[in-house]
Amino acid sequence: MKQAHLFIIAISILFFAPSCSKDDPTPEVDQEEVGTATLTFTEVEREAHDDHYHYNDITNPEIEEVRFEGAKMLPPVDVHLHLEVGKTYRLELKATDFAGRETQQTFLNRAETHQAFILGAEAGILTYVYADRDADNNRVNVGVTGYLTVLKETNMFTLRYVMRHLNPGVKANVTADDWNNANFTQFTGANDLDLKVGVHLVGEDGHDH
Repeated sequence: MKQAHLFIIAISILFFAPSCSKDDPTPEVDQEEVGTATLTFTEVEREAHDDHYHYNDITNPEIEEVRFEGAKMLPPVDVHLHLEVGKTYRLELKATDFAGRETQQTFLNRAETHQAFILGAEAGILTYVYADRDADNNRVNVGVTGYLTVLKETNMFTLRYVMRHLNPGVKANVTADDWNNANFTQFTGANDLDLKVGVHLVGEDGHDH
């Protein structure tokens, strides 16, 4: 009789004990999940200073902006950007998750595994300088913020902004000069963002469509 009681108790525990696996109401959330992304190009002044440049805000800057969304992170139909030769733009990424919360800081918090690449232009057309700071105000090369300078006019091309999630230890092999490395996949990992938009680099007052 005692054994029968123990058997009944064991069966009761199996049927009525709460689940700790499938029915867990608090699954882990991917902090790098992106619902929208916006690239903003804000004109600044580039001032030569010894062997480098300082970048200063100006009054009434030219601003170009494009927003990407949807499953394929596409820009609006027929949208393209005009950037002017001889000008420098602060290029900033803003990303939000599917709840509308900004998430670009996550890339900076994980600077050791993230790097942006700016692709699509022929060599000698653009220059780019990383301008990120971490929480301790130290310089880090990520690409959430950077300065893009236009050197020459071009016909329309597709500018590609890739935020790469690098495998552990890979970033030690990436330098600031790799910002436009077309062979960026040699730096093993996966793309958190792959944004594409048409860009036309024009001369002064050349904003004709």
